[in-house]
Amino acid sequence: MFELSRLLIIVIQMYYDDHSESHIHVKQAENISKIDLQGNLLKGSIPLLKFHIIKRWILLHQDELLNNWEKIRTGKQPERIKPWE
Repeated sequence: MFELSRLLIIVIQMYYDDHSESHIHVKQAENISKIDLQGNLLKGSIPLLKFHIIKRWILLHQDELLNNWEKIRTGKQPERIKPWE
């Protein structure tokens, strides 16, 4: 697991051993959700306002997320991503 970024109390992560389509894991309190890099919720639940914040962040950083996904899949160290620009 690698922490890519934090958006307030939301932690954005990628896991080294994931083999499915490109996605991130979103951790908030006790909940962990899975969102693809197009901003679609794949697993879990997120309050609507937080989901919109995360989706906007994903779309702003899509290239960086895709690059990190490729790095993780090949065993390389991903890079942290700024919370907001």
